[in-house]
Amino acid sequence: MAEKLSLEKIQRELGKYLQEGENLLACGYGSYGFKTCYLGLTDRRLLVNERTLKDEDKALEEIPLADIAEARVKKPFFLPLDQFLLGLLMKLRYLEIKTHSGRRLTFTLQRQPLVKGNETVAERILAELQTRVPGLMGS
Repeated sequence: MAEKLSLEKIQRELGKYLQEGENLLACGYGSYGFKTCYLGLTDRRLLVNERTLKDEDKALEEIPLADIAEARVKKPFFLPLDQFLLGLLMKLRYLEIKTHSGRRLTFTLQRQPLVKGNETVAERILAELQTRVPGLMGS
């Protein structure tokens, strides 16, 4: 049986990709387009670990902190919805990253019942980026 999704599992999986002396500062579970991923911020780079439907390791993308030009956290825009859908949407956060090369990445991060703290990972990543990337634009 596969291991359940947890913050410890995400930290362990992303830990495989850490370089010597590198520290994982914030991590969580989300999606990028139609792909699920583990997202991790280290003191050197942003790690995007793409996962399969069975939550197996598929690919790793690395974005050096020096390449990040803009970062912001957005909440969903609400139209009149029933209370159930509104409750689900209120738990979503979008982490938008723009690189100096012009690439735009939007990660959807939402509260996962088994991943305590995932509901604030976008804000934690943004706060760390603001302290570590000089001249970072965004809000």
